[in-house]
Amino acid sequence: MSPAPPLDLIALFDPRRVVIFPGTPAKAIVIAALAESTTEDLGVHERLAFIRAVLDREEVASTAIGGGIAIPHARSPDIPACRLAVGVLPSGVPWGAADGQPVRLALLIAARESDHAEHLRVMAALAVRLHRPGLADAVCVLRDHAAIVRAIAG
Repeated sequence: MSPAPPLDLIALFDPRRVVIFPGTPAKAIVIAALAESTTEDLGVHERLAFIRAVLDREEVASTAIGGGIAIPHARSPDIPACRLAVGVLPSGVPWGAADGQPVRLALLIAARESDHAEHLRVMAALAVRLHRPGLADAVCVLRDHAAIVRAIAG
């Protein structure tokens, strides 16, 4: 069995799905805005169901991974292909991280219900890239959405 080819994360991003949040919004507001950005092409019921799924997942356990970063996520039968959204939170948002740090960078994964393996591969690839020291701080000073995507996926 040959190993899976390296995952091209850049293909899952779209600079239009980058949201820079002013102030310190509630975690639920951040999640809802990012989930909305990944499902804007779906019907209203499908969008709301996905937002609820991400919020429900967050209630199970915090998706904050430390270092000022969180990876909220959910799968849905209405998502045609895996997508990522980026939330930049310069002021930080309390997220329940084990290290106690507020989240300054949130990456939402919207995955297909039918492709659990892809969902796990995306999460693993993100976790590796996001554990680069100082990444959240570096991204929080950027304002160009394409530059934010390149900083994360590069």
